[in-house]
Amino acid sequence: MKQCCKDYLMEQFGDEEVVAEIYAEYASSIREKLPEIDEALAAGNWAALDSLAHAVKGNALATGDTDVANTAIDLRVAAKMSEKDAASSLIAKLKAFARDI
Repeated sequence: MKQCCKDYLMEQFGDEEVVAEIYAEYASSIREKLPEIDEALAAGNWAALDSLAHAVKGNALATGDTDVANTAIDLRVAAKMSEKDAASSLIAKLKAFARDI
């Protein structure tokens, strides 16, 4: 578990079991969304990519993971601007973060 998330969630909930459960859900949700994100980019479905990035951002902020949240915000911008190269780079960054979650 990322320390930033543990600190944030412990401050919110104060219970290690609850924190572990929330973090596990967060990690699972990120990993589930990555294939959908890849599909949206491959299809050039910028609205779907924006929506998925928005969901990732919300989940990340809810757990205190600002690195993922900021990357998701940047991905939303790339989606809104239809910037495929930028989006690809940001998705690679999200995948790297997901490996560490």
